[in-house]
Amino acid sequence: MRRLAPIASALVLAVTMAAPAQAEPPPPEYFTGVYERIGRSGGKDPTLLNDLWRIDPSGSELRLTPCRGKAPARLLRFDRFGDLDNLLSGPDGLWCQFFNDGGNYALLSCGAEDGLAVQFRVVTDSREAGCPAP
Repeated sequence: MRRLAPIASALVLAVTMAAPAQAEPPPPEYFTGVYERIGRSGGKDPTLLNDLWRIDPSGSELRLTPCRGKAPARLLRFDRFGDLDNLLSGPDGLWCQFFNDGGNYALLSCGAEDGLAVQFRVVTDSREAGCPAP
């Protein structure tokens, strides 16, 4: 019996030290839809933002396109930083961390080097019709 104790201790130690399984990000199609962007712009004179954007898959990336206006579309790619595997990164220091909200919709919290700080929340009402798919 005494010889099993060291084996059992070693097994418990090995199990507790094992690296957790890495989660795979959801497929890009999961993010498809119209989102309300709420927050503030970056730059020298930041302004409050509240507008609609469309997110569509573009290969293994996500394309963010404004529903109105002339802001350029932005591509975000899935990224990691240490243990964080729910990150997206894009041009000009843009980054987003994605989550699920209480309704199991995607929620993106984003920032950029210029001070941009916004959240993208899925639109589930009639405003979605004003931003058709390309």
